[in-house]
Amino acid sequence: MKTQTRKQQKTNYVLVDDELLKTNIEVEKAYTLIVAKAMELMDKFDLPKFRTYAEIEHTKNEQNTNLIKEHLSFHWNITLSLSPKDGRSFMFIDLGLESLQKFGSGLSNQLLRHAFAVTDSHDNTKGIEYALRITFLPAEQLHNFFYRRVAEGETTYVSIHTIEKSTVEN
Repeated sequence: MKTQTRKQQKTNYVLVDDELLKTNIEVEKAYTLIVAKAMELMDKFDLPKFRTYAEIEHTKNEQNTNLIKEHLSFHWNITLSLSPKDGRSFMFIDLGLESLQKFGSGLSNQLLRHAFAVTDSHDNTKGIEYALRITFLPAEQLHNFFYRRVAEGETTYVSIHTIEKSTVEN
């Protein structure tokens, strides 16, 4: 019988050891890089509604159960969450159908290429490829959620931002 030598940290959900904690930190770093790319891609739009996004810090919401952070815009919803089953972090990218129909697939393709690049193990190790999940949401689902967040305004855990329009053609 093996004895466990790794340090363990207890969460509200499961026991998280050092290896899982390090992996979750890598997933959060990837989330941050993906959100940065999402914001970079939005700066070319003329209309402010296409450059506006909500940042949601779910850990500041006492009613939250497993969500950590969220980036929500007209184009996509990027969410970082924690699995209550095993303590692993996951990133979900929900692509809005209306944005795809209105602007074509180029915008979403650039975001997805970046997301796959930052989650790829690059050395055939386990890595964090498991953590990325992509879905397509019909327009009314994503947009109703986005517009409701913007209309409700800022709270202790929601902040609303509009990216400056780029003066350089992308």
